[in-house]
Amino acid sequence: MALEGNLKDFSLADMFRLLASGKKTGTLYMERDDDVAGRICFDKGRVFFASSNWNRESLGKRLVKTGVISQKQLRQALGLQKIQKKEKAGRRLGQILVDEGYLESKVLENFIQDQINDTLFDLFRWEEGQLRFESDDLCEEEDIGISVSVENIIMESSRRLDLWNRIREKIPTMDTEFIMASAPGDKSLEIHLKPKEWMLLCYLHGGRSVKELVELTGYNDFDTAKILYGMFSAGLIEKLDSLDEEAIAAGS
Repeated sequence: MALEGNLKDFSLADMFRLLASGKKTGTLYMERDDDVAGRICFDKGRVFFASSNWNRESLGKRLVKTGVISQKQLRQALGLQKIQKKEKAGRRLGQILVDEGYLESKVLENFIQDQINDTLFDLFRWEEGQLRFESDDLCEEEDIGISVSVENIIMESSRRLDLWNRIREKIPTMDTEFIMASAPGDKSLEIHLKPKEWMLLCYLHGGRSVKELVELTGYNDFDTAKILYGMFSAGLIEKLDSLDEEAIAAGS
């Protein structure tokens, strides 16, 4: 029998705590009326996979996409998983990748935690939607042997939500447009940009919206908005709408 609920009556954090306390194994499905959907896979009350409309790729493919492993290494690991001998049967993809020396276990663990937290932050922002937990849906194909505790997920999502609310004061919508500042402020002299920040800054030549930057870079909306928030606060970039307002005022 499926466990069901509605986000208006039962928060996602409450559902997570319920599944964690019962050490449940299965898949939690989330659906909204606008065809947005997500799913979270649990193993004994811990989360090992999460996907939403903006991120449906398997973890193996995401490891390749971000350059953690190569496509060849992924194919070899998947091949070993299929033909592994009985004494090694049950090894998940993650364990095989580590055993074969393709990456360190800590690197893999951190990557999985970051990917799960990124996706769940997207789902934790939902204000409405249906929840349905299916205990007989194990989604074993997504299990690479690493999971994250519900407590850590809720703490990280709460931290990001607090920051997100502060960011939204400066960046209220994804259509907010920015451009490189014509005269950077004094704070910008002390800024040392990271590669992601440099990429966003380069794309802002001529001005772009947050939505356009997400599509161009492949970064999620939280990371994109967080970087823009920092550069805006430092005076490296300006809002296009505020410049338009200044130009109108100057001409009146």
